[in-house]
Amino acid sequence: MIFFLIILLAALALIYINLSTLAKGKTGKIIAAAILALLFLGMAMRSTFLGSIAVTFFAVWLSNSLLFYIPWTLYRIGYYFTQPHHLSRHLVRRVSRSLLGITVALSLAIIAYGVPHNKDYKINLFTVNLPSQYTESFTALFFSDIHVDPLFDAEKMKRMIAQADSIKPDYILFGGDLADVSTEQLDRWGYDSLFKKLTAAAKVAAIGINGNHEAMQERSGSNPNEWMRKVGFVVLDDSTACIGPACFTGRTDFMVAHSRNTERKPLTELIPDSVKLVEHPQDSLEAAAIQDSLSDSIVASATYDTVIVHQPWILLDHQPKGIEKTHSGRLPDIALSGHTHDGQFFPVTFIIDYVWKVAYGKGALGGVLWLVSSGFDCWGPPVRFGSDSEFWVIKFKKR
Repeated sequence: MIFFLIILLAALALIYINLSTLAKGKTGKIIAAAILALLFLGMAMRSTFLGSIAVTFFAVWLSNSLLFYIPWTLYRIGYYFTQPHHLSRHLVRRVSRSLLGITVALSLAIIAYGVPHNKDYKINLFTVNLPSQYTESFTALFFSDIHVDPLFDAEKMKRMIAQADSIKPDYILFGGDLADVSTEQLDRWGYDSLFKKLTAAAKVAAIGINGNHEAMQERSGSNPNEWMRKVGFVVLDDSTACIGPACFTGRTDFMVAHSRNTERKPLTELIPDSVKLVEHPQDSLEAAAIQDSLSDSIVASATYDTVIVHQPWILLDHQPKGIEKTHSGRLPDIALSGHTHDGQFFPVTFIIDYVWKVAYGKGALGGVLWLVSSGFDCWGPPVRFGSDSEFWVIKFKKR
């Protein structure tokens, strides 16, 4: 988190330096300060329609402007130290204005394409062949990163609900990052009823976890976990539950744990039990006969058998950071994550693979099969350029 803040501050400083050369003297500095002030104002008003529009533009523009400002700044620095005279201020102003025009035009073009593209989404199919000890097949619908905000398209979610009703999965699995507005706002916009329809489409259970944006909502006074339970999710918060033919472990997100000033439990403590006790109560007449033949202080008791349980273990962890190196014992059969958005829009789509070992799709982390979704929607700008919105239909098949 600290590293990210350092990178962000360095990027904002670079933007300010280049924008301040748009005009002479103090005028350029005022222009640069005003543009950055609009950026921060948009972030502060993120839960409003106008604030969301501002964040949409500035998020795309900042990412693209750095592609031009970084090499231009490096050239200016190199020229300063290697040439006997400085670049003329007139040339610097002319280049700065040209770069601003190019980056604004490029950003508007990405937004014009990316907003309609985000309204659509893909349905990806994935088949997991279960080891031979598992005896039941089942289907799960997995999605993550909804990020409900003033620009979220409710019709998009209604289409997913209709498709979930058609698919009739055994499980609906949610990988975190529910909303960027309060749970009270979700209720006012009617998302409580929409999510209840979605969770009702699961034949066995709908299971959800928190993501890093739930940490922000908890700090602002909302209770996303309780809201998800209200709309029908079984919320796993560093806990494990065996429901139907499978066992699920949902991890507390790293930022949620940090915000709560707690540590995530070791995964070893969350391994589902592989045995259970089956009670065999004695016949009532037999028990009465035993009771008559014994002293009054002895009560007939039931008998128990220890039965080995063979159930797949599915791990839900919002950020695909893998299994902790200290983990010992059984490994999950598959892990599901979101968070990365597959970069969401250019140029981050080219950078994301250097940030995460498995930034998107199927891979392996710590010896575990790992599936990373690009998310059903977006953070900030509802823009997809070089990535797709999606959900996954995962078929777990017995051998």
